[in-house]
Amino acid sequence: MSRQLTLVMASLLCVGPLTAHARELNAADPVRASLVSLARDAQVDGLPSDSRLSFSLAWVDGAQAKVCAAARGANGDLLIQDGQLQLKRVLFQKRGSRWAVERAEHLVMGQNQSIVAACEHRSPDTHLAAALKEMDMNPPTAGVRAQPAADAANAPKLANTASSTNPANAAHCRDTEPKRASPQPSGSGVVGLPGRSLLHFAPDLACFMGKHIVGGDKVQILAHVPGWTRVSYTHPITHVTTRGWVKSERVRLNERTASSL
Repeated sequence: MSRQLTLVMASLLCVGPLTAHARELNAADPVRASLVSLARDAQVDGLPSDSRLSFSLAWVDGAQAKVCAAARGANGDLLIQDGQLQLKRVLFQKRGSRWAVERAEHLVMGQNQSIVAACEHRSPDTHLAAALKEMDMNPPTAGVRAQPAADAANAPKLANTASSTNPANAAHCRDTEPKRASPQPSGSGVVGLPGRSLLHFAPDLACFMGKHIVGGDKVQILAHVPGWTRVSYTHPITHVTTRGWVKSERVRLNERTASSL
């Protein structure tokens, strides 16, 4: 075993005491197993899509939780770059009886760090609360809820906010199914342009929903009006489905779907 790998292994084994009030979950805890499984599937920039987790640690504090683990390549070797072990940290929020991924991050651990220090473990009360507040101020990608509130309850509020400069538009924004919308062509589609494709409650720029989809996202194309297309998007991690209107040039039918029409 190389000296570098020996130092890394020693740092992993000597995790030291926790410095936050969150409870660490032991290996036999079923909640830990569920969180680690979700963390394994969460994709993060900077790590291979087929990377695995090792030396996983999990903490929970009420409705908030965190998993942090060393990353292994598909061949089972620890991922080390420039003497630093590559880590994956996933933050969760509990919604009802289920845990949902809030975000996944790529971290690195120095040779003389413990995994707890590298994971920047601290109480989720302050860390995740700040993150959730930021998400409320800047609504996230479609499919990731800032708060576990019903979409139906949020829609009128957001619609009124989006249309505050023109109150006459509020009722229009709540009408997400224009009477003259055409159902054709419809079927499986994809966001064909890079960057953010903004979602709207209705085919009107004043009705911005506060969410977006990005290039490559898979959608179901539902309806059309001139210049606008209504889509349904299901987030691959949270499985939350969001429906809204986007500018038609942002989305297109899949080639297979288009060829069958």
